[in-house]
Amino acid sequence: WRYCDLCSVYQPPDAVHCPECNVCVEGYDHHCPWMGTCIGKKNFTSFMVFNLTWLFYLLYAIIWVTLFGNSFYGTGAMIEDSGSSGDE
Repeated sequence: WRYCDLCSVYQPPDAVHCPECNVCVEGYDHHCPWMGTCIGKKNFTSFMVFNLTWLFYLLYAIIWVTLFGNSFYGTGAMIEDSGSSGDE
């Protein structure tokens, strides 16, 4: 164990001090701006669930737009200007 001067505590061997959270995190992986916390040993499973959730949502949105987008937003054809005949 080593002493952290910033936290004034003894760190476990695999702990690192996070400068953004100002805490020592055991099993520190990185600081996640989307979750707003450090990812470490105790919340790595929550981080993976978070990532899988938004990936499934992204896949759902892509499939939904691909299959049903045209029925809600038209056929995708350009709207022609009725003022010009195009025979010029």
